[in-house]
Amino acid sequence: MSGMTKAKSHIGLQFSLVNGAGASTNIAITNIATEDTLLLVLEFAQTSNDPTDRTSASSITSAGNIQCTTATDNDKLLVVWNDNSL
Repeated sequence: MSGMTKAKSHIGLQFSLVNGAGASTNIAITNIATEDTLLLVLEFAQTSNDPTDRTSASSITSAGNIQCTTATDNDKLLVVWNDNSL
């Protein structure tokens, strides 16, 4: 079938729960690579546990690190990404 692409037969979905950090500070994420796709960064505030979507403020800045332009000090981040090497 012309114009169609074959879907990948595997899923490289990865996740990690990490401590937040100051704005634009490296946050270590084991095994994340610059070629991967960041899918979700969800901040859980320490005082309320209300989740805040920080995906649009976050990026993979280097192998093993992400940064968020918004300060997430004292909070937890749930980071979900697709490992594109799988």
